[in-house]
Amino acid sequence: MKKANDISYLNNARNGEHYQLYSSLLNLVTEELAEKYGLTTYRSRFATAFAKENKVYVGNQGYIQTESVLEKSTATNLRFRALDLAIQSKQLSLDADEAAAAKRLVFEIKKYRKAAQKSQTDQIAMMKDLVDTFETEYTEDMATAGVTDLLNDLKTAVTDFETVLYERADEQMARSEMETMKSIRPKVESAFDDLANLITALYLVAAYIDNDSEKATELETLIDAINTRILHFQSTLSRRGVGTTEKGSEEETDPEEPETITPEITAVYQKEGGDPENPLLLQRGEQIALKYKGFTLKGQDGTLEHVIGLINDQDYTEWIKPETITNVTETSCEFTMVDDLTEGKYTIHIETYDGGNPLVVEFAEMITLR
Repeated sequence: MKKANDISYLNNARNGEHYQLYSSLLNLVTEELAEKYGLTTYRSRFATAFAKENKVYVGNQGYIQTESVLEKSTATNLRFRALDLAIQSKQLSLDADEAAAAKRLVFEIKKYRKAAQKSQTDQIAMMKDLVDTFETEYTEDMATAGVTDLLNDLKTAVTDFETVLYERADEQMARSEMETMKSIRPKVESAFDDLANLITALYLVAAYIDNDSEKATELETLIDAINTRILHFQSTLSRRGVGTTEKGSEEETDPEEPETITPEITAVYQKEGGDPENPLLLQRGEQIALKYKGFTLKGQDGTLEHVIGLINDQDYTEWIKPETITNVTETSCEFTMVDDLTEGKYTIHIETYDGGNPLVVEFAEMITLR
């Protein structure tokens, strides 16, 4: 008698493997087929659970607002720089009143010149304070020096900057309240198990009770397709040494063995002087911390040569010099960021020969060099 097979070793599956399995299973049980056999409620329950897994899995790619935040931060810095330079140049004016006004403004603006080196929140606070101070205490001096429009440009820039920064904060809050892959995976598995059991039951009734060969054939074909996807999944795990996939034979995992840890990079941040609001904004030449799990760092020749790389948008890889990789442990290391790379976005890429076999791991979010 045909039946949808049980799925073994789900706890050992990587997130991508889990996602691909249940994506393929959902595609097999179409809405039309579910309606035909009265399975719409159960198919919808499975589809809803998988939609949440899809959102979490795809959502790991980063915050869409991050690029806008960086653009607005840069624009604010440029507006401030334009105002600062204009005021300084006006000190050289042949008009005594204009030069005197500029001198007073220069004295006041000095305290804000390090704003660009602060965190994004501090930068916004300092620029807003500058605008407020100039608007309330130096209105006449600005008019005399002819820089009122430049201050208005800065005011607009910092308002835009603050807006997108808090849009990203809202997204961060929303994500913190979302399901995680760890919490949603069992729900997806349970919803599919219910659906698969009902498909098996419908097949048995059609084939052995109602003797409805048309329904039995269609459901048998569906069960075969489901089992093919499951077998492919088990084969994928088998290639990593998880269980066996010979038809009719399964080797149970020793319950005392620790669960397989999915290799992944869990965190990247600047050791000192980083931006707590945007930890993936890194400075060239600074010490960078890398956290990971499921592997150790080891090059093909036993050194750290060609182990940590930075891939730009042209797919060119800049390898971190092995002598700058330090404090290597089972779960972390530090390295000095290359100081002559172009500003922009990069993917953290690791090629390690942990256990003698090549393993490639990339960080889910892109870093930005400045």
